[in-house]
Amino acid sequence: MENFTEKTQYFLRENTSGREDNNCRFSCEFAKEGMIFCFDVRDEDIISPFTQDNEDLWRADAVEVFLSPNGDLHNYKEIEVSPFGVRFYGDIYNSDGKTAALTKKTPAYQAWAEQTDGGYSVKIVIGYDSLEGFDRAKMKLNAYRLDKKQSGEQLLYALNPTMCGSFHRPQYFIGEAKK
Repeated sequence: MENFTEKTQYFLRENTSGREDNNCRFSCEFAKEGMIFCFDVRDEDIISPFTQDNEDLWRADAVEVFLSPNGDLHNYKEIEVSPFGVRFYGDIYNSDGKTAALTKKTPAYQAWAEQTDGGYSVKIVIGYDSLEGFDRAKMKLNAYRLDKKQSGEQLLYALNPTMCGSFHRPQYFIGEAKK
């Protein structure tokens, strides 16, 4: 997948096999003041013990967006939200496409999470003014879901799967092409 279409709902795929999974829908919209990311997740066993922003949310259930505002795949933002609205935000420097160096930041976005009958939904709004160098024609992103199971296993899903056990593969980021 090289591009995605704004306001279209996509099912995330299992991250190592690429198999489509209908348990998480993702969409993105370019609004007047910023980008809006929406996730609708089916999850029977929500596991997320975190209560403070910038805790290690990736160790449990969460949704994420990695976003390069100007298409530079060595520098991108990590935007993450738990099923209960706890946020994580960081600047990533990834010199070799495999090794991510993280600098945690105060979250520069808003997020809302809501429990649903079969899981949860998350809405993330990030203003263009907080994305230094944002260029809609060049920006690249990928969207993810982490699904922690009672057994301790963690399942990974992606808009554009990285085909390995890590999401930090910016070569798999995609750009927005159509409205």
